[in-house]
Amino acid sequence: MSEERRPEEQALDRLILELREAASPKLDWERVEARLMSEPLPKPRSASRAFLNRLRLPAAGLVAAAAVATLVMARTPTAVPAKQTAKLNSAPLNGDQLALGARITAGNQPLVVEHHGRARWTLEPHGTALVSDAGEFLTVKLESGALSAAVVPNPKPETFAVEVGGTRVAVHGTAFRVERVGERVQVEVSEGTVAVEPSGAHSAPVFLLRRDSRGNFALDGRTGSVEGNASAVVADGGGRSHRTVVKVGAAAPVAHGRVTLPALPSAKPEVSAEPVAQPSPLPVQPSISDIEDGVSSALELMNRCFHDQTRSTGNRVTASTGLTLSVAGDGTIQSVTFAPPLAPAVEDCAVSGLRSLSFARSVEGVTFTRVLELQR
Repeated sequence: MSEERRPEEQALDRLILELREAASPKLDWERVEARLMSEPLPKPRSASRAFLNRLRLPAAGLVAAAAVATLVMARTPTAVPAKQTAKLNSAPLNGDQLALGARITAGNQPLVVEHHGRARWTLEPHGTALVSDAGEFLTVKLESGALSAAVVPNPKPETFAVEVGGTRVAVHGTAFRVERVGERVQVEVSEGTVAVEPSGAHSAPVFLLRRDSRGNFALDGRTGSVEGNASAVVADGGGRSHRTVVKVGAAAPVAHGRVTLPALPSAKPEVSAEPVAQPSPLPVQPSISDIEDGVSSALELMNRCFHDQTRSTGNRVTASTGLTLSVAGDGTIQSVTFAPPLAPAVEDCAVSGLRSLSFARSVEGVTFTRVLELQR
């Protein structure tokens, strides 16, 4: 069975048949020969010129290709390679992943270390430090240079500390800066409260620094000078140390942890013709009722300070703090501690007022803590 051809192929077959049947055209060969003989002979070409002529077409093609490429490149914007710049990794180090005792050194840029939910500290350029304790008391040892820290507020008495030599700078929830300058330690506090003490002494700070205060201390943490809203230790006759709330003037020296307090004006004794009764023996400590009477007075005073020193928003505002009072045998208040700290203005007002309170006299005095709810 023959394959059916397409129409155009059938048309081509018919054209070929017609051409075969048509008579061949007659040519005038004499005329063609006479014309060829009358034309001049071509000049002989040298081999080099012939070679160049053979290269003329490829060369022309290359020139044309180069022209096209030049035109394309002129219309296409040239991609300029981006200038490579060194980028500083601004992400803080994860302090919870640092091995205890691993030395950290800052180069020409500050080095930030963050302990999630606890503290964030910045080692200033060319400083050296290490994390010595990551447990309950997160502790950083500053070997050289300076560091600043912001500590998350916490109701615990102490959550973060910086040790420089034999000096321990312990904090609650605060922002502060510590620098080692030779054989001295400089501390500046911008928020909260900082306790400066010898290393290993967690309960007997020699100095207390609050917001906008600063101090310059020896490496043993026992001696130094403070200025601004600061407190220092006064040793009593029995050799026991108490934290005494006192504002030390600018650059006031503190010799061996002692501050000389201004004498309070004493009332003139009243002259009475009646016989003076013999005093009854003093109790070892004030009674519970005497302590609670004093606490009631302290709460009333602190509520007044909280109302006067905080900004009104039209809503009811409350604050909770643990008030620790150390009362001497003569009934005077020797130390005041707030945990967590209150606003600096409220603390200043409360400290000033609490100095005027007195408790019942006793042989040993007493130290106690009460959690107070302040309202306005």
